[in-house]
Amino acid sequence: MGQLVARVLLAAIILILATIVGIVGVWLAQQGGMSLPNAILAGAGGAGVTIPILLALAHFLMGPPS
Repeated sequence: MGQLVARVLLAAIILILATIVGIVGVWLAQQGGMSLPNAILAGAGGAGVTIPILLALAHFLMGPPS
């Protein structure tokens, strides 16, 4: 049960971090002169890449499920 709670918390942290990366990506792209729709696509790309990287890191750190 404890490992399940840890995995749920890790998933929540990963989603929050990906959201922050996406928001910062949109802001930076807009400051760089992109239009809003293109900036949103850039931020979504950053968030979309962040999630699998952090999931792979969490899998490596926690090991396979028991």
